[in-house]
Amino acid sequence: MDLELPKHPEFARVAAKIASDRHGQRIQDALHGLFPTLLPSRKSCKKAIERGRIAINGVPSTTARRVQTGDEVVYLPDNAPPRPPGPGAPQHLKWHRPDGADHLFVWKPAGLATSGSGRLNLAAVLAHLAHAGTPDQVAALTAHHPDALRWPQPIHRLDRVTSGWVCVALNLRTASSIGAAFAAQRIRKSYLALVAGDLDGQGECRLPLEGQTAHTSWNAIASGPLPVHGTATLLRVLPTTGRTHQIRRHCALLGHPIVGEDRYPERVDTGEEPLRYKGNGLFLSAVELHIPAGEHGASSRISADAPKKFRRIAWVKNALSQDQATDAS
Repeated sequence: MDLELPKHPEFARVAAKIASDRHGQRIQDALHGLFPTLLPSRKSCKKAIERGRIAINGVPSTTARRVQTGDEVVYLPDNAPPRPPGPGAPQHLKWHRPDGADHLFVWKPAGLATSGSGRLNLAAVLAHLAHAGTPDQVAALTAHHPDALRWPQPIHRLDRVTSGWVCVALNLRTASSIGAAFAAQRIRKSYLALVAGDLDGQGECRLPLEGQTAHTSWNAIASGPLPVHGTATLLRVLPTTGRTHQIRRHCALLGHPIVGEDRYPERVDTGEEPLRYKGNGLFLSAVELHIPAGEHGASSRISADAPKKFRRIAWVKNALSQDQATDAS
């Protein structure tokens, strides 16, 4: 992929050559995967073509056009300002941008999707703040080396019900570099999870999900009483792979669903709906994220304390304090 950076980065374009394995395909099919950060799905590819954002050899394309080996496909970003996020969107977000980096770590609150077609998601909030936020917000969300990535782009996802750190790219080079590190399983992620039942020591789950390999390791921090479940265990969870709802599903498959879980609850033989600890959401949070060095720059790491709902449980709060003291020693 070649990037052209004119004097006004908002008009930057992205170009790619058609390889022989895409020869003869309709552009709607050949386009998928050429610009994965900008056009992550077949639906987004079709919309880009219909909106006149795709040209082949300098000529705007239609969805029926077939490509040939060596054709130059160009994507021209939409210059329109982002739409304001939907009602209930946060006006302020907690983030940290490493010195000199074109990525930042953003804390996604529980209840907010990472991205999507709607307006109530983290990507939409960041785009709005980058366009119409305070001067400090705009500066923090502007790339040092801008290109065709018009607005801040989350590189990975967290479930809507999961809080925690999300790595956000500010240009395509960074998105590609860190995205490759995620694909190669070189990113270190650490979660806190409160699960039903009593666990001790450490363990792992390698049960495949949807026919794909999946690997989750865990270390028990402490156990204690909890209404509804009787006993719960605080875990530090380290996923190696990143399958959809991986931690939630692995915990449920092990017989220890996450407290607050409503999608993968504990199985019961009576046929009745299992009891659930309600009112505080899912007790799962991505509290630590480590990005290795690469084309995007130096390595970077971010961590956070457990969310308040964890610390409202007395024995969990004590266990977290002792765990932090151990790590510091």
